[in-house]
Amino acid sequence: MEKKRIEWLDIAKAISIILVVLGHAGHPFLDIYLGWFRMPLFFFLSGVLFKPVLFKSFGRWAGNKTYRMMLPYFVYGIVIFAVFNMQSLELLPDHLYNLLYGGSGLQGPYGVFWFITVLLLTQLLLGIISNFYKWIQIFIIAALFVVGHSEFIISFDWLWNANVVMIAIFYYSLGYYSKEIIRKYHDSFTAAAISAALAAIVIFINVNGQLDFYLNLKMSSYNHFILDIIIPLLFFMPVIYISSVIEKFPIKEILKVIGQYSIVIMYLHLPVNIFFRTVLEYNVTAFEFTVLGVAIPVIIGYLFSLTKPTRILFLGLK
Repeated sequence: MEKKRIEWLDIAKAISIILVVLGHAGHPFLDIYLGWFRMPLFFFLSGVLFKPVLFKSFGRWAGNKTYRMMLPYFVYGIVIFAVFNMQSLELLPDHLYNLLYGGSGLQGPYGVFWFITVLLLTQLLLGIISNFYKWIQIFIIAALFVVGHSEFIISFDWLWNANVVMIAIFYYSLGYYSKEIIRKYHDSFTAAAISAALAAIVIFINVNGQLDFYLNLKMSSYNHFILDIIIPLLFFMPVIYISSVIEKFPIKEILKVIGQYSIVIMYLHLPVNIFFRTVLEYNVTAFEFTVLGVAIPVIIGYLFSLTKPTRILFLGLK
């Protein structure tokens, strides 16, 4: 029996991925301020669905999860390479090495591939530490978050952006630990309004040059571990509340579909728009970038869902 999906969560994931695409559309203001929370929010929402796994089951669970996430990672990476390098297929071995190493070195159409490896490592790490007493879990996550901000850690080019896991696990585990609270208060206007007001104040302070805040998980650019906790969280409840409101309207069906194919959008929104700009020589606007970067991957994702081989290769499904 298919598990019932949480509608507001699918909608929130849809809003989150739309904001990711919009942030990559080239508008400097949006890139900075959406960057404050778009990826932390994605990790947070993913964490809401996390379920602990016992040590005795960890090996099989971890192997299955790694296979289901990394197979599409390499399949997308190879297909995208072939599309843009049909005349240079002899470079494929070097590209495979770059995919294998992953991380911040992957640029251009592969610019968001880092998220997949960081998400996988984050899930595996929480799968291990969730077996400990709660206070030990919290201590480990807090220690990792602090250490992850150190220059010593940030200065290395880590395999799979593994250092970012030290930061991402905070947002991911917060979704996991607070899932019952979020499910109870996801439609709280008061909580959303207070958070939105505080977020607007912080943006105003930053715009006026009284705050120097920047957050880019991929590039390991985070400059204040206290603000890296507070500021992204201010944006979570407004997005979640908006999602609960949309849940009452017919447009939710469109956003639920976008949410279901959010990983396909993550993989393909950059290649789609780079294809338009380089191959078709059409300079898309920020609006067109967002629409094309969402709509075309959703259509492709739906087509992938129609056959078992493409579900396995591109969606990581059985």
